[in-house]
Amino acid sequence: MGIKVKTTVDVKKLEKAFAALETLNGRKVNIGMPSGSKQAQIAAVHEWGLTITVTDKMRKWFIAQGHPLKKTTTQIVIPERSFFRSGMRDKGSGAAKKYTKLIAEVIKGTISVEQFLNGLGLEVTTVIKEYARDLSSPKNSGFTVERKGSSNPLVDTGNMIGAINYKVE
Repeated sequence: MGIKVKTTVDVKKLEKAFAALETLNGRKVNIGMPSGSKQAQIAAVHEWGLTITVTDKMRKWFIAQGHPLKKTTTQIVIPERSFFRSGMRDKGSGAAKKYTKLIAEVIKGTISVEQFLNGLGLEVTTVIKEYARDLSSPKNSGFTVERKGSSNPLVDTGNMIGAINYKVE
């Protein structure tokens, strides 16, 4: 006595799955800011940090602001406050896992390729923005806190964080 198994394949569903995979092939979601924009420049300084050599003109500006620099101060250091790299490392894996599972929905035809890619872009952008808003270290200098009225290192006007966006290619 044996067991017989008959397998049937719905070729149309298979064709749709291959078509969905082909549509995904080579597509990407770029997360960032408009290249060359003021917000991108500010973000780069925060992401990587910056050391600025103090000039006589800068000394005069600080005096005019009521915050004279010590004669021994030869550099101003803006510390690294990575929010793109660290945000992706610390929080982005959850989005990646979620969207890895959603590829099956694209193959099944439950969601479109465009919905998948736009959803991924929105999710990762949101993760990075939240990470940047919540970042509290390294702290701002007392002078910076006094000027902007806040101790949150990456939030001033909101323009930099607001400029973080995605583009599907």
